[in-house]
Amino acid sequence: MSSHKNSYKYTLQLIADLLSFKNSIDSLKQKMVSDLVDWEQFVFIASDYLVLTTCYCRLKEKNLLEFIPQDLKLYLEEITTINRNRNNTLLIEIRAISEILNANNINHVFLKGSAFLVKNYYKDLGERMLGDIDVLVDETQIDTSYQLLLDYQYTGTKQGISAKYFDHKHLPRLQSDLNLAAVEVHKKVLLNSYKGILNAKTILNHKECVHGIYVPSDNHLLYHTILNFQANDCGYRYSRISFKSIYDLLVLNNEHDFKMDDTFKPAYFKNYFSIANIFFNDFNTFKSKPFINYLFLLKLKYPRIKNLIDTILEKLQFFKTLLTSRIWFFINNRSYRNDLFKSYKKKLGL
Repeated sequence: MSSHKNSYKYTLQLIADLLSFKNSIDSLKQKMVSDLVDWEQFVFIASDYLVLTTCYCRLKEKNLLEFIPQDLKLYLEEITTINRNRNNTLLIEIRAISEILNANNINHVFLKGSAFLVKNYYKDLGERMLGDIDVLVDETQIDTSYQLLLDYQYTGTKQGISAKYFDHKHLPRLQSDLNLAAVEVHKKVLLNSYKGILNAKTILNHKECVHGIYVPSDNHLLYHTILNFQANDCGYRYSRISFKSIYDLLVLNNEHDFKMDDTFKPAYFKNYFSIANIFFNDFNTFKSKPFINYLFLLKLKYPRIKNLIDTILEKLQFFKTLLTSRIWFFINNRSYRNDLFKSYKKKLGL
């Protein structure tokens, strides 16, 4: 019998089985007690996909901690405790920002992981790893809200080229020596409008208040969880998967049982669920797309082919953007040309 040990895909499947709410725990237990699991690779991949603390919490919830090495158990327990403490601090910071914005009548909602924390959707605060605190603000109040946070001992960071010269979804990140997380003040949630979904005004008009803190509705959280990865993080363009995003959907599904409808027909959604179906039984009501799954598995099996395809796609996207919406600006603005060539010198191999 051929061994699966050290197989990247095998370890991905193990992680998916841990995150899933529908797979057999007995079957998962059999995998874990076999000699096929490379636990060092497990830690590396789960960390890379930002779900290592999530895996620990799911192992604990499924009563499977006794089937992993003892030193690994202690390590996962330690980093989950650190993450739990961090998220508790982030909740304090979210509440402080909320109080500032509410006191000044700023129309806003907290997005992504911050919203999940506020809604208390995670059984353990340590299971979700968060980065920045993202807050969506009415576009007419964005400069006012930004200044309020600057006055609250945050400082702005340097802008990227796109944000410097073109309309961007958020203002420069705000950081603070006194607060743990950076803050991004958004006027929209997607880099580009997509089929009229996730319009900022609609999100703000349907916001919910949880203990004095404003967050999006479950539907808008669901759409944003998918499209933030597919559109903003280029998951759609490069046929990628995000276990962190998928786990948020699984958690949401426990609160809001979503079914296939016209909302999920566009390609961004279909490709997302198609690739998710490779590893998760939770989305078996969504049809798979054979070519998309073949491309994903090809790139997963052959990293060199993946790097080649992704490099070609990246350069094509760069020239597509340059030669369509930005060509005249590129011709007429010398400062933009200089910044652009400096930024893409390495990527283009110049």
